[in-house]
Amino acid sequence: MSIRRVGKGSTPAAGPVSSARSRSVDSVTGEIFARHLADIAAVQGSDLVDAVTATEQMGAVADREPTSHQRREQLLQTGELLDSLAALGRDIGTVGPNSSLETLQLRSHLQKTRDMALRTLSDSPATGLERDLLHRTTVLATVELAKSDRGDYK
Repeated sequence: MSIRRVGKGSTPAAGPVSSARSRSVDSVTGEIFARHLADIAAVQGSDLVDAVTATEQMGAVADREPTSHQRREQLLQTGELLDSLAALGRDIGTVGPNSSLETLQLRSHLQKTRDMALRTLSDSPATGLERDLLHRTTVLATVELAKSDRGDYK
């Protein structure tokens, strides 16, 4: 876009004008790509292979191993889910005047612990035995909640 003087046919008064609205996302992406291409072009010969290999090794979050803190947190979450499931199972097996109120409270607690476990699973790497155990326990809790919602235990 250029600004033209009034009365002058084709002589621009100033150079090109750019605004935030007129810039497209493609131009920004192109600029970033051009910078990366220039960085790679600066690397010569066998260094180029090393640069590409280093980029591949960085990988995503899902490819890295979980830390000991993450493993411990996953095991604690699994224990809480199993305790909640056991309490719900005991309550379903008993029949009494307050059993429906207690069942609702236990289901609510199970839903909260399941939601916390889902958050833990989404933030942790996709590898590890502890994560697999937490994932399977979370699936079991979800199934049990669905079955109790459906009325299978009445």
